[in-house]
Amino acid sequence: MNGAIIGLGHGHRVISKAFEIENINLIGVYSKNLQNTLEHSKKYNLKKIYKSVDDLINDQDVELVAIAVPAYYQLELLKKCLKNNKKIFCEKPITVNYDHLKRLFNKINNFRNKLIVDYIFQEHYAFKKFKSLLPKSNLKNSKVKINFFTQSFTNKKKILNWKNKSNLGGGIINLYLPHILEYLIFFFGKISKCKIIKKKKNFLILNYYFQNGVIAKININSNEPKKEHSIIYENNKIKLVLKNITKDYAKGFKIKKFNKLNKTKKLVSYNNNVNKFKRDGRIFLTSKLLKTFAKKFIVKEHLKKMNEYLYIESILHKTRKNL
Repeated sequence: MNGAIIGLGHGHRVISKAFEIENINLIGVYSKNLQNTLEHSKKYNLKKIYKSVDDLINDQDVELVAIAVPAYYQLELLKKCLKNNKKIFCEKPITVNYDHLKRLFNKINNFRNKLIVDYIFQEHYAFKKFKSLLPKSNLKNSKVKINFFTQSFTNKKKILNWKNKSNLGGGIINLYLPHILEYLIFFFGKISKCKIIKKKKNFLILNYYFQNGVIAKININSNEPKKEHSIIYENNKIKLVLKNITKDYAKGFKIKKFNKLNKTKKLVSYNNNVNKFKRDGRIFLTSKLLKTFAKKFIVKEHLKKMNEYLYIESILHKTRKNL
């Protein structure tokens, strides 16, 4: 399969490496900075040099387009890829304008090719194992706490760019919250209400109330040098902890299970192939997502996935309105 990448930030650091793992032939890239496009194309001896994004999307040799640009710009590129019937790998959130996405959604539903959004945690073995340990019923009054603490590169270096601007697709609500929503919905289903507790430039606390009675409290801090990504589920019988304090977003998760009735605790094992991976763990998980492009297109599965994506975008939209 021939692929091309739009955007040379995350596109270069992660997606191009995942292409290699899945034997997707990268034939060209495009960046709004033409010099970056030329230098990258030459350095990696790419077959094509694209001087415009339209040249890349219109190229009949390109089967898969990976889009790695700010959410504000992504929707127009998505429209062009749909029109040219490309397989599409895009970033989250899909857009910062939910109304525009809704108008486009009929075309996405009728699209007869793969569209995959870069939600990596549902592909993570630790997250799948964590879900399997959750009670299957009687979740009312269960509580979940999520801590997502990190110091972003822009905060550490005091850089001002699109990642500081929520209207372009940056900020806490666009860079971190989509991932959390994706796996919480994967764990617990649909959300009935959102309540903002505290909001500052680099800090957000909010509650989500799920239809099955689960209450999730989310703490995000994008300027915290002491890194932590933890999910703590608790009811009157058990406590489950999924936690990562390493520098790698995808590697180093540990699962602990506490039984409140007999006061025991244990470390739960899971397939740790991602931890054995020698490079950035996001590359490993992104390659697992890209692998699905090789699978047969099934309309029922496609519609289910598109509705999942739209639902996440709708919750993000409601959350933004509450800020």
